[in-house]
Amino acid sequence: MDGKSWTQHIEPVRAAGAAEAIARRLGELIGARILVGGDRLPPEKTLAELFGVAVMTVRHSMAVLREDGLIETRRGRGAGTFVVPDILTRIGELTALHPYTRADIEELTAWRIAVSGEASARAARLASDAGLARMRALELAADAVVADAEAYRTADAGLHLHIAELSGSRRLLEAEQGIQHELTRLLAGHPGGTGSRSTPDQRHRALAGAIEARDPALARRQFAVHAEATADLCLPFVQEPAESQP
Repeated sequence: MDGKSWTQHIEPVRAAGAAEAIARRLGELIGARILVGGDRLPPEKTLAELFGVAVMTVRHSMAVLREDGLIETRRGRGAGTFVVPDILTRIGELTALHPYTRADIEELTAWRIAVSGEASARAARLASDAGLARMRALELAADAVVADAEAYRTADAGLHLHIAELSGSRRLLEAEQGIQHELTRLLAGHPGGTGSRSTPDQRHRALAGAIEARDPALARRQFAVHAEATADLCLPFVQEPAESQP
């Protein structure tokens, strides 16, 4: 992804815990598919300026992400720091260390309905005609790659982030980025098949139609149906931790 497009999501961080906050923010952008496999990160000096910290602080953040296997630094020709190519596999491996429980999925679904449902309702009220046209194009693009789990995850995240942008709320957009990061982690372990991704409730036609119709209440309801369908896709595969014996 072009650096000028994703760096708009970076703001200066506070000095206390800055290295951890930067690593967490970049990890979130990777999880939200704003940064994807193969994307090149700016030099450490540039990142330090964007985050408003010392270069050494960014260096510590890069070390954390490198240790987690999310980025890699290449030497020689084409040198630089990049998101690892097979990033979804690595995210799946990290998620497997702390797998989602039923309670986690139910809580994430409730959070999605609260945040993304409100974003959908606001988009129905506030979106420009150009914004609606872009939303429809993104919806069709997601349908076109439904057979490819990774491409679909990127397209799906992009559509929901665009709807959050149409809401006109920076806070909702930032919250949506966190939600898409969580969904990438969750779906890395339970991506489903083409059939599950192709069900009417998993696709976005009804949601996009409600937003286009400028019906906030319907948009909120359609999003709730969509979010619950995603939960239903994952819940059958959740393995609850065994209860400790007395």
